[in-house]
Amino acid sequence: MSVIHLALRSIGGRQFRSAIIATCIVVISGFLLTVTLLTVSMQHSLNVGLERMGADMIVVPEKERHKAEVAFLQGKAVSYVWMPKENLEKVAGVEGVGRVSPQFYLTSLTGAACCSTWDLFIVAIDPETDFTIKPWLVKKLDRPLGLREVVGGQFIIGEESLTLYGTELKLIGRLDATGTGLDSTIFMTFETARFMAEQSITKAMKPLEIPEGKISVIQVKVQPGYPVEDVARRITQELADVYTLTSIELTRTVQSQTSGLFRALMVAMLIIWVLASLLIALIFVMLVIERRREIGMLRAVGATRNFIFRMFLTEGFILALGGGIVGVIVATMFVYFFRGFLALTAEAPLLMPPLVSLLGYVFACLAMALTVSLPALIYPAIRASRTDPAEVMRGV
Repeated sequence: MSVIHLALRSIGGRQFRSAIIATCIVVISGFLLTVTLLTVSMQHSLNVGLERMGADMIVVPEKERHKAEVAFLQGKAVSYVWMPKENLEKVAGVEGVGRVSPQFYLTSLTGAACCSTWDLFIVAIDPETDFTIKPWLVKKLDRPLGLREVVGGQFIIGEESLTLYGTELKLIGRLDATGTGLDSTIFMTFETARFMAEQSITKAMKPLEIPEGKISVIQVKVQPGYPVEDVARRITQELADVYTLTSIELTRTVQSQTSGLFRALMVAMLIIWVLASLLIALIFVMLVIERRREIGMLRAVGATRNFIFRMFLTEGFILALGGGIVGVIVATMFVYFFRGFLALTAEAPLLMPPLVSLLGYVFACLAMALTVSLPALIYPAIRASRTDPAEVMRGV
């Protein structure tokens, strides 16, 4: 009779205890993969969002830096972010700056009849200098945005048209998901934004105001060979009342927002692993004691210590493997289907990694869960293999 056959018979004959052991492994592997996916997805989302943004940094008014961070990372609608348009030329003249492009930050009215979408984050771009949406337009549309045409993020759903401030706009496309605030944003040209502002005077409950000579933020591309941090420092030194949001700064923001959460998760992970391992070891030791007669009979008919050791280790491995597979499947589905809620809870972007990378993390966490469960399986297996058949048979 093979080791695997005996192990499977033992599992089937002790379903309750087997289920407890498998559940412990489910919790270990599921929790481990959940923490890993949250960490990786947040970093992946930030990288994709920064790549989509197209800029090496964003220059924002100093007093509105928090609004700009929230707008980019979470897509929350912001307004009244303004600075002098003259800053555009000043930033362009800073050593190391390659290209600059201004943007307006606008928001739809809340609960207004003139708006088909409430609390929507609106970004107006300069089509002549933009490098955020323009590459997508060249690739997907092969033409610039026209008057009253908009492009939406992945979460902008609904009809092909929407009404904002009494102006009907045409949604001509959606950007790929980034996991950042760009997914909840619509983009339009300066021309469309100003047209919408003019129309709002007579068509909206509250007019849209775009101050003359003002812009909201400045997108900056750095010249090759210049460190981004050095250029950012020069900009803040030469211009008063502005702040530069670089990729490093946004990464630090996400890390500061999530550091406490991940510390708590890691502590919980350690506690769960210790308790689950102790429980697994205890149950297997109880199984060894309960099956001493069976072990003694197997030894009496010629089973070696190595055979007994492999039988118990195989039984534990089968339970661990089954529990681990269930755990990583549940964790993957949980993170995928509840990623919006998790992003809001962590106040950070969250985008699942590509399929190949995701499978790699799944297998890595499964292997790690099996590895950390190994100590709880080895001791009972060693104890079972050392059972003296003569002593057992005398006790029968």
